[in-house]
Amino acid sequence: MPLRCLLPETRTTPWNLGVLLSGAGRTLENLLDVIDRGELEATVSIVISSVPGVRGLDVAAAAAIPHYVIRRGGHDSLESYSAAMYERLEAHEVDLIVMAGYLRKMAIFPGWEGRILNIHPCLLPDAGPYAAGKGLFGERVHTAILAKGDAVTGATVHLVTDDYDEGPPLAWVEVPVVPGDTPVTLGTRVFQAEKVLYPATIGEYMNAHPELRR
Repeated sequence: MPLRCLLPETRTTPWNLGVLLSGAGRTLENLLDVIDRGELEATVSIVISSVPGVRGLDVAAAAAIPHYVIRRGGHDSLESYSAAMYERLEAHEVDLIVMAGYLRKMAIFPGWEGRILNIHPCLLPDAGPYAAGKGLFGERVHTAILAKGDAVTGATVHLVTDDYDEGPPLAWVEVPVVPGDTPVTLGTRVFQAEKVLYPATIGEYMNAHPELRR
C-alpha cells in the first residue's frame, strides 16, 4: 500500500509533544515506541484525557508522563474547556499537540494555529461526507466505509481547525477493503497503517516548521 509522506530527518533536540486522548491509548503507545527506537526526535511531555479511567492514562503513568483528566462536562462553554486544556499544555511547554483518539472538540486559540495534528481513519476529504465529522470515529468510520461499498479506505493526518475533520490534509495512506471485511478487521488493518503514517508525518511536519519550536 502506498505511503504518501516523507520520513523524518534526524534532529538534535527533541520537540515537546502534548498528546490528547479519550480511550485505550494505542496511538500514544505507538508514538512512545517510535520515540524509544530513536525514529522520532520528540518527547511526550504531557497527556490529557477527556475521559477518566481509560487505559491511555495507564499508558502515560507507566511511562512516567504527567497526565491529567479534563472533562468537558466540568466547563460551561467550549472556550472555558479549551482554556483549561491550553493552560496545562503551556505549563509543560508543548510545541505541538497530537490528537490520539481524542473525541472532544477543542477551540483553536490564537497562537495555536498550525500546532495541532489529528489522524482520522479514512481518506479525507473524499470520504468526508459520510465517514468524517461529529460523532464519526473508530469503528463507526469503518462501518460507514463498508456500507458505502468503497474498495479503498485508509487514514489521513490533517491539521486541526475549528471544524471537525476539515483541516488541511498533510499525508495519507491507502488501505484496501477486502471481501468479508468487518468494521473490526478493516479497523485493524487501518490502524497498522496509522502506526507508520502518523509518526512519519509528525516528523516531517516538525522538520518543515522549525518556527513552531518554543
